[in-house]
Amino acid sequence: MAKQVKSVGDLDRISSLPDPILCHILSFLPIKDAVQTSVVSPRWRYLFASMPTLDFQYCLSKTYPRPVAENFKNFVDRLLFSPNHVTLECFRLYESRTRGHDYLRVYGWICAALRRGVKEIDIRYETLPLLPTFLFTSHSLMTLKLDIEDDMKILCKVCLPNLKTLHLRNIKFSDGDSIHRLISGCLALEDLYMHLPELPNNINKLNIHSLSLKRLALYMVLRNLPLDFNYSFVINAPNLVFFEYDGPIAKAYCLSSMNSLEKAGVGVCQLDEEPSYDVNRESGATATISNLLQGICNVKSLCLNFDHPETLIRMTPEPVLGFHKLVELELSIIHNDDRDWQGTWVIQFLCCAPNLESLHLDLPVPYEGYKPLPLPEEVPSCLLFHLKKIEISYFEGNEAMFEMISYFLNHSSVLETLIIRIEEDEEYSVKSQAMWWQPKLKMRNFNFGRCSQG
Repeated sequence: MAKQVKSVGDLDRISSLPDPILCHILSFLPIKDAVQTSVVSPRWRYLFASMPTLDFQYCLSKTYPRPVAENFKNFVDRLLFSPNHVTLECFRLYESRTRGHDYLRVYGWICAALRRGVKEIDIRYETLPLLPTFLFTSHSLMTLKLDIEDDMKILCKVCLPNLKTLHLRNIKFSDGDSIHRLISGCLALEDLYMHLPELPNNINKLNIHSLSLKRLALYMVLRNLPLDFNYSFVINAPNLVFFEYDGPIAKAYCLSSMNSLEKAGVGVCQLDEEPSYDVNRESGATATISNLLQGICNVKSLCLNFDHPETLIRMTPEPVLGFHKLVELELSIIHNDDRDWQGTWVIQFLCCAPNLESLHLDLPVPYEGYKPLPLPEEVPSCLLFHLKKIEISYFEGNEAMFEMISYFLNHSSVLETLIIRIEEDEEYSVKSQAMWWQPKLKMRNFNFGRCSQG
């Protein structure tokens, strides 16, 4: 009996907490669970209506019977349009398979959230052809995330003075002015993420200018792209700390000095699935990638991911490139053909990074019958003085790979860790072939690991 009284006392102690604290606790629950707490006691009956975060995920799906969906929409109406004008921290709505005219209801919900001074709006919706004009003039909004498979044309002047985070996914901009108008209207923007399925067809240049921007990620998952991809990217963001680009090789990249850059990732691919070799085309792409890498040469951590490496292989890194601040490098190449694989380029690139400390390689397997070229006699200074860790993924024990590893081991003066990750079905073969050079290692840490291991 004493224990039972004590538990009731504990419950009373929780119920006696101030409303803002209880609402903050409820905001961590799914909306359905938060509403169910209204039956705990009269004290809790309407607390959920004052939650600062409203998170609705997949409640309008076609899989629900229409009466259930209508009841839910009416509930959201009452919640957002209630006289209890509590300032909202976040309004989040995730839906995928929706009914035809539900977007009109969503339009009203966004308006209601904005009137309540919402700080974050996160919308993931299948089709939303209409957005409120004052979504782009809110002074309270600090985070805006839109994942909408629809066209967007911004005709109004954008003024989002306090917006720091802008994420755009799957949106098809009707014109280039809309992109420029949106970005230029966010004077405090620090984090910009753009995952675009298409680029406007009335411009050939994407211009991003922001002095406040610290993080920029551009993912160009472009559909039905012509082979003459005549697009240029101009980026003037001198205070960037993080930059990532993933998409087809553009006509040109013009990047302003990024002296604050700490981490960058570059992934480029060919436009056609089976590229035929063209000297002029390859030469132009080589120069373009060189310009892109020059723009991020102050980076400290770099990840390079190339679909077809022909262009990369033909690019001579020295003396055009110089990554003097680079300490971490990850190089990944996906496809391979009978001209691709040359460990020579890897060594050449290391000459551009004299202070490199960590190297991670994920390279394609050379074609059968490949004869590895002699590796350069000039030893990169990073191998002699700074490189402490090398990790190689998907190692299959071929001659070219062994030649490159032998080169590393023979010339690395301060190497501490060598990690070789292999496929499970190749484990015995690779380990057997490696036994002849393993005793020569003079490192504190060496191991084989499977690719699935962290």
